[in-house]
Amino acid sequence: MKKLSTKSTSVLIILIFLIMVGGFYFLSQRNSSLGIHSTNHKPVRLYWFIPDGLRAEPVTFKIFEWAKNGELPNLKRLMDEGSYGYSIPVFPGHTPTNFATLMTGTTPDVHGIADGPMRIEGYPLSMVSKGGFSSQAKKVPPIWYTLEQNKMLVSLLSIPGSTPPELNDGITIKGRWGGWGIEFPAIIFHSVGDEALQVETGLNKRVFNFGSELTKFLKSDAPTKWSLQVKSFSPPREINLLNWRAPLFALVYDSTDDGVENYDRVLFSKDKKTVFSDLGVGEWGNWRPISLSWELKNDYNIYTPKKMEWERDASSVNIDTDVKIKVIKLGKKDYFRIRLVYDHLNEFLVKPSYLYEDIRKNTGPMVDFVDNYPPQLIYLNEDKKTFLEEAQFSFDWHNKMAEYMMKSFGSDVIIQSIYTPNQMLTSRWWMPYVDPRSPKYNTINESERKILWDEILKMYKNVDQILGTILKNADENTYIVFSSDHGAIPLYKEVRLNNLFAKKGWLKFKYSKKTGEYEIDWAKTKVIFLQMDNIYIHPNGLDKVYHHASGPEYEALRSQVIDELEKLKDVNGIKPLAQVLKREQASLLFLPPDRTGDLIIANSAHYNWVEDVSDDLVLFKESLKGGYKQGVLPGTEEGMWTPFVIKGPGVKKGYQIERPINHIDQYATLLKLLKVKAPGHQKGRVLEEILK
Repeated sequence: MKKLSTKSTSVLIILIFLIMVGGFYFLSQRNSSLGIHSTNHKPVRLYWFIPDGLRAEPVTFKIFEWAKNGELPNLKRLMDEGSYGYSIPVFPGHTPTNFATLMTGTTPDVHGIADGPMRIEGYPLSMVSKGGFSSQAKKVPPIWYTLEQNKMLVSLLSIPGSTPPELNDGITIKGRWGGWGIEFPAIIFHSVGDEALQVETGLNKRVFNFGSELTKFLKSDAPTKWSLQVKSFSPPREINLLNWRAPLFALVYDSTDDGVENYDRVLFSKDKKTVFSDLGVGEWGNWRPISLSWELKNDYNIYTPKKMEWERDASSVNIDTDVKIKVIKLGKKDYFRIRLVYDHLNEFLVKPSYLYEDIRKNTGPMVDFVDNYPPQLIYLNEDKKTFLEEAQFSFDWHNKMAEYMMKSFGSDVIIQSIYTPNQMLTSRWWMPYVDPRSPKYNTINESERKILWDEILKMYKNVDQILGTILKNADENTYIVFSSDHGAIPLYKEVRLNNLFAKKGWLKFKYSKKTGEYEIDWAKTKVIFLQMDNIYIHPNGLDKVYHHASGPEYEALRSQVIDELEKLKDVNGIKPLAQVLKREQASLLFLPPDRTGDLIIANSAHYNWVEDVSDDLVLFKESLKGGYKQGVLPGTEEGMWTPFVIKGPGVKKGYQIERPINHIDQYATLLKLLKVKAPGHQKGRVLEEILK
């Protein structure tokens, strides 16, 4: 190898030095432009706070009245200094569709987000061909793209539809379920011996029923090779809590000398030699470090083809993160329910990624939201307390993050969402018993109801606290907007339409009585319901690449399906069907016909369509989930309404908007106030009545 001369070596050293200096200068300038560590941060021009699923209407969830009565002081200040009223979502009234509507100022027939899991012609129905939470599913650009084009620095936190990131210069932090980055959902480990619960959960133990596991059913065994010792008055039991390839063992023991089998504590260890945590029933551990493994060549979808195991293994990356453990319930031998919550944030969920370390240093491990979808903390009474505790973790983190972003990012615009309100109002424990329209309303007494209202009000107070943090760090030139994507109404019964279609011989499936899981026989299936409001029909079967059918046989079958839907009644005589439209009529609900089924169905209040099938073919099943919003016609249900509050330059103070607005109007009004020309796709009207 030829040696470098002294002169060449000196030149090389100088070049390396200049490259390093240039790199440090670039990072310092980048940090400076983002305001990182700036002591004199510039004021934010717009802060749009959008708690997910936050119901607001004048009859039951009277949040403006609560504010005036002193319960929500920061909302009261926002109302006094700005204008406020109610806003109506679009159909179907759930998160991906309505976030896209808020962020684009137009309806689903234009922005293209008709659902969360969307099926499109040219793809098999057995898998989701387009995810509504992905930024790549939108057909028109969102507000953050437009604002960035107008030289504004935008930061997004937990915004559905924001990932994969579309911002070039701004900051994107953990969009929800957008198929971007590496994300480890919280998980429950439960006794495999609880066969009834295993059947009840079925495929609902996976993210969106097809993703990674949210509950694992495991067995316990006699302990082996433990160096750690515990004093137990019943024989200790061992559980292998391996998850995401991270070794973690649990030694369940009985510390109570009461003469009965009464397991009450768990010692956790990574290696059976050192203590990771030691917790009693009902206790949370501290955040502890753990290394998880993610396979880059695995989409974690049970319905899609997979790479060879060696290829997935070779592509795996280790993520050093943190975990928080809760022992939810123990008792008799081999019975356990244990929850692990992983830090929801890592460098792969932040763009630019180098900001992650500073975020982590200043705000701690992220709990983005409580529970997951489908919900897991609904099956045992002890789950409710765990839910409330975990919800508080998420509010605390988001409150810290709101202040951190305003002080550190140097953003012109910040848009923040938190999913926890939706999780509470759709969970098992509250909505059926506080809304007088619910069939379950009178199943509890007033003292019990007061406890539930206090818990709900605490959730709204947590939202109000984040509003207070935003107000404290804003100035008189900051526009502050408070809104939501949809409300929620009580859920009484699930309607298993696929059981109806199976009874008619139109749908075939295999069912496991042991696990409650099922597999559709697509070749022999002619009619199927798929989330959230679509029925797909083909007289020759649905196993091939899907294309809309036509002809007399198809129309006859479609008419038969409509007839069965219209005849369907619960035992109380209530019809769950509110409306059925053919695909050709999709425009009546402002839906894109290329992303809907052969039939589009809306459900009556308190009833909800579900995909599940069962061997008993029961059609109506009382729901464990207590609230919902998807499949409801928002214009007919006030419980679907959301708040809209805005303050800032040019906005009237203390002004209540006379009639509910539409979601699309928020976008149009904001661009007007920010003096940004609205793109041609936007449909909303400017709320001239709130302008000075």
